[in-house]
Amino acid sequence: MVTVITQLVIGFSVFSAAILLVAYLFFIKDMRKTPVGMVSCTFLLFALSGLQLLHWQHLATGNDLFSTRLYVVLLLTVPPTFFFLSREILMSESKLSLLQLAHFLPLAASPVLPIQYVIPVALVIGAGYSIWIVRVVFKIRNQVRRFRFEMFFFGFFALLAILVLMLALFSRQIDPSIFYVAYTNLTGLALILVVAALISFPELLSDISEAAQLTYATSTLKDVNVEQKLRDLQIVMNEEKLYQNEDLNLALTAAAIDLGPHQLSELVNTQFGYGFSRYVREQRIAAAKRLLREDVKSSVLSISLMTGFRSQSNFYTAFREVTGQSPGAFRKKAALKPMDS
Repeated sequence: MVTVITQLVIGFSVFSAAILLVAYLFFIKDMRKTPVGMVSCTFLLFALSGLQLLHWQHLATGNDLFSTRLYVVLLLTVPPTFFFLSREILMSESKLSLLQLAHFLPLAASPVLPIQYVIPVALVIGAGYSIWIVRVVFKIRNQVRRFRFEMFFFGFFALLAILVLMLALFSRQIDPSIFYVAYTNLTGLALILVVAALISFPELLSDISEAAQLTYATSTLKDVNVEQKLRDLQIVMNEEKLYQNEDLNLALTAAAIDLGPHQLSELVNTQFGYGFSRYVREQRIAAAKRLLREDVKSSVLSISLMTGFRSQSNFYTAFREVTGQSPGAFRKKAALKPMDS
């Protein structure tokens, strides 16, 4: 039974890794992706897929994967690529240094060093990454509304990393098959969490990225008339209805009120208490609420398209996130109490 479940997890892992890579590279647009982040994401997901396929081979043949250098190389590819991907999401404004190439030293040494030395080093480094990412996410707690979820999201990955590395450390004292099965299923669990999180909160990564950049960046509004720019923002949203543009992003909105993207990002966050992505969702949902009350002949789908959402499913997710209810439920209540907002 365990073997069958593990095989299903492997299949899901490889398939979802491919989907996540394509989504990150081509479809997640509302965040400032960097070349380092995209390369890290690619190598991370390829390494995880390769490990899962080798686990499949172990289940079929029973061979000891630690005796193959490819397995060790892939195993040691995961921690640094996960670190650099997380770093680029959370701290894309900070510059990389040559010293940070030291993160790849265990990976570079993996083809020649005895495994009994490589794994303990990986354990120490992996634990360090885990502590680092929890600290970074904790610092952005004042910038995000779903902080508990974000903390759980990254904290869970940190915990998984520690568990995997501890299993690797003791893999010679226990049956290696226990490590392979545990690693397979923990990896699958992590990918399930990522897929579920991005389905439930499509803007999760962009929200976290924006919040982190605001936390660690210096102020860009020193010479800006904040009150005037807030009025300009209100005009382009409420009168010009800029939110109706489904391709609306930070740069387009900033240009509309003669600000830089970083300045607009800071302006929205400091004045409203959340990031730009959330601000746009709030504007679209406010408009959708008016239409749901007043335009009773329009369907929910047409209203979602009129307010800038790419699909009805995205509209439903955002509407429920902002209001705590579905568009249909809101419309029914509005029909009974027309004066309610």
